[in-house]
Amino acid sequence: MQIRTEGVPPLPPFSRLSQTGTVAVTLSAALTLSISLTAFASDALAQTANTAETPAALSKTLPGKIVYTQLTTPDLAKAKAFYGALLGWNFQDRPVSRGHYAEALVNGHVVAGLVERPLPDTNNPPQPLWLPFISALDVPTVAKESLQWGGKILYRPTVVPGRGEQAIIADPQGALFAALHAPHGDRNDTDDTVQGDWIWHTILTPAPTASAGFYQKLFGYQVEDAPPPDTHQHYILDSQSIARATVNPLPARLPPDASARWIGFIQVDSVGSAAEKAVQLGGRVLVQPHPDHQNSMIAVLADPSGAAFGVMEWHDPSAAGDTK
Repeated sequence: MQIRTEGVPPLPPFSRLSQTGTVAVTLSAALTLSISLTAFASDALAQTANTAETPAALSKTLPGKIVYTQLTTPDLAKAKAFYGALLGWNFQDRPVSRGHYAEALVNGHVVAGLVERPLPDTNNPPQPLWLPFISALDVPTVAKESLQWGGKILYRPTVVPGRGEQAIIADPQGALFAALHAPHGDRNDTDDTVQGDWIWHTILTPAPTASAGFYQKLFGYQVEDAPPPDTHQHYILDSQSIARATVNPLPARLPPDASARWIGFIQVDSVGSAAEKAVQLGGRVLVQPHPDHQNSMIAVLADPSGAAFGVMEWHDPSAAGDTK
């Protein structure tokens, strides 16, 4: 599904964010993510030639597009079993010098990386999480400017063989993301997303206006108010005339200093069935399935280790026989 800017709704906020302060979350997340990337980056990603995109599937760099996602989890085998059964993902293990790493594939293209890394032995370890990779023309510039606007660099700009130059950054409210420049270009924007593809992303933050401005400065997004009824501090981030993500406030019941986070949504054939199956597989339902705008049904789930993600069922009203 290719989502154009006009009439794109914000998705509902994740209802169970950690209440740990931004500084603590950032420091422990840096330990988890940076060490895991250092361990596998150079040897694992150099071996991805057989899953590389064909030239026809690639385009020029599309700044602001979310082009990759990566899960850091304490139990890779359990994560593979969960996501494989739930979403139909296939996996390819990649040998690494330390730890374990696998790629998830849908229809032959890589949709995610999964890294096994024990959680830090602290009183408040971070939950396992999905990390979005946002396309950038110049990663060092993005990293430098993120510092100027209140962000933190958790993993400095580094060239990773087989992927490109990347850096992991925390925004001023604590949401983690990676900036990535792939020298071979980014996947084209098409309408052929299927079961198991990432279809949408949202930022949940205590400061939506400031957050939207931060990402606009880094990636050149066009920022627009969300359409009614969700117009107050709900924003759309748009690049190449396509809506890439929404920026939404945190749920009102959480403290105003709760950390922000990104939530990615995966396309499924049935949100209700996916939610039921997630529970059967040892996961949890964080936000119950419910109708959303744009002929969609959504829910927010957690895998057995606690990593949160969304699922979305979207119906094209122009499709033949679709009466919704």
